[in-house]
Parts: sequence; C-alpha cells; structure tokens
Amino acid sequence: MEYAYRCTRAVLRKMRIVWRLHCKVRRSITIAEERSSNDTVRNMEKLLYVWVISVGLILGFTGQSIAQIRTRTQPPYPTAANSVSWIANVPYVSGGGAEQQLDLYVPTNLKGEALVVYVHGGGWQHGDKAGDSLNPNNLQWLWQGYAMASINYRLVQTALWPAQIEDCKAAIRWLRAHAADYGYDPSRIAVVGESAGGHLVAMLGTTSGKHVYDVGENLNYSSDVTCVVNMFGVNDMTQSPKDAATLLGQKDKDNQESMRAASPVTYVHQDEPPMFIVQGTDDKLVPYKQAVILADAMDKVHAVYHFHTVVGAGHNPYFGLNINSATGHFDTGGGGIGIFEDREVEPMIIAFLHSSLAKKPSTD
Repeated sequence: MEYAYRCTRAVLRKMRIVWRLHCKVRRSITIAEERSSNDTVRNMEKLLYVWVISVGLILGFTGQSIAQIRTRTQPPYPTAANSVSWIANVPYVSGGGAEQQLDLYVPTNLKGEALVVYVHGGGWQHGDKAGDSLNPNNLQWLWQGYAMASINYRLVQTALWPAQIEDCKAAIRWLRAHAADYGYDPSRIAVVGESAGGHLVAMLGTTSGKHVYDVGENLNYSSDVTCVVNMFGVNDMTQSPKDAATLLGQKDKDNQESMRAASPVTYVHQDEPPMFIVQGTDDKLVPYKQAVILADAMDKVHAVYHFHTVVGAGHNPYFGLNINSATGHFDTGGGGIGIFEDREVEPMIIAFLHSSLAKKPSTD
C-alpha cells in the first residue's frame, strides 16, 4: 500500500511539472502571435509541444518508482495445456512421404477429449502442418483442453485434385483408427482450416455421410467429421477460375463437371455436420461472395451453420493479404484488416467448438 502511495505521489508531481511547462508554452505562443506571422507561430507551437512531450516522457520513464516491477499469474492458474505430448511426422498412409504425415498434440493428463484437426492453407501449392508466418496452426485450441492434430496433404506440384481431399480423408480415418493409442475421443472430431485449408475442411464437412473420395487404407473407419470451421475458403470453383486452374490443372481447368466435383457447395445436404463460416468483406484473394454462395446453399437444404461476416477484413487471421500485380507477391498493402481483429471471432469459434464437441449424455 505504501509503495502504491509513493508511486501515485511521484506521478502527480511529474504531472504538475508538465502542466507548468504547458502554461509557459501557451504564454510564449500568445506573445508570438502578437509579433510574428501565423506560419511562424505554428512552427513555434509544434517545436515547443514536442519539447514538452519529450520532457514529460523523460520525467515519466526515468523515475525509480516504476523502473523495477515483478508480477505473477493470479489464481486460479491455467491448467488446460499442463501436460501435452507432441508426436511429430506420423505417416497416415503406408509409404507416404512428408506430404502425407501429421503431427499430434495430445494432453497426457486428460483422456477421452475431443480432437481438433487443423488443415493448413497455402493455395494448395505451399504450406505445412507445422505452420508458418502466414498460416500459424492455431495451437491455442489446446488451451481449451482438446487434443489436436495438424495434417499435411499432397500439394498440386505432386498431384492434382482429388489427391488433396483423399489425403485429408485418409488422415481422418487414420486418426479415428488410432484414437485408442493416444487417448482422444474418435467420435468427436472437429476440422479447422484457412483459405485452401478452409476449402478442404468444407469438403470434409459437406461430404460427410456420402462416402466419396475415400480411397486407400483404414476404409473400415469413417472420414466423417463432427463439425467444421471454414475460414475464408473457396466454396464454388465454378466462380473462381484461377483457383480451379491451380487445383485441377490446365487439362480440367475449364471442365464444369470437374469444377463442381471440387466444390464444397456441390455436396451440401441437410444432415451434414454444423459449420462455422467466417469471411471478410475486403478479401482480395477469395471474394466474399464465396461464403455467401455456401451459406445460401445451406439455407436451401436447412443445414446447420453460423456465418459471421467481418466487415473490412481481408485474407488472413492477422492482416489482410493483397497481391502486388507487378511482382506477383504479397508485398503491398491494402488487403484489409485481419479476421481476428474482430474481437468476437475467436470467442465465437471457441463457443462453436464447445457446443458442437460437447459429450452427449449417456443413454444407459
């Protein structure tokens, strides 16, 4: 208490000093107004105010009363991610390379928790399960007590569509088949993705229950998911020729049937898992209408969804991306704000996961 009192007195003393300086400045300006031109007065005012602010900052930051501070986490202490086992580079298909591996983040002090699977973005051309500066892998869901997985999939340089969705479904089947080995609940699996990852998790959601794109191993296990978080993903390839060309290749880039087959909107049905869709109105890479198209289609079949529009947001959680037409890179501004700059987005996603992944009451 005594320390706080001394600090307050010191701050008040410094505020009085700055106020006296301010009054002197105003008196000087009044005199100058009588003797000089307006331009001279304005320049003098700017210089004197810079001086006053500088003095105030020096007085504030050199005081010993605030130079040494120690703080400590206040109870109740966070414990959700108290003990997490990180298992990296696990192959989910036999003989697959690095593009067909996943990482697991499993709470060791909790058993039977739901699993949240992250699918990275990168235009189906780059990106990695470990994340990068533009596509962090959202490990904050560990703080909610969930187990997590982050998966790789074959990029278009290795194989064109449908290799990407086949890999995602193979990863879900593998995760379900090995749930007992790691202790999470195979009946509660959420998928979260951004951009190209948003497209792929939307495909996982809308094709749940349809038994399409399931090839390879662990076919006695389902690739269905419990819920989907689709962040600014492409939902209708027929409305995005450039993305269709990237994903399908030059041979099929104009094939309407192939474009529809690669579009989540094609598979929308009433019994699909609930989906949280978030999209910015100023997205320069995936137009806002892509999210509207998907929500409209889900309306028609009475599918469950929550569509959140972020006004002014671009194509990224933290800052909007914009392509420089001269360089072909993202080295220009004007891409809008980040999706997470809307402070409601992350709490909405957490609430959506809690609601969708909640354990169902036992019928015994």
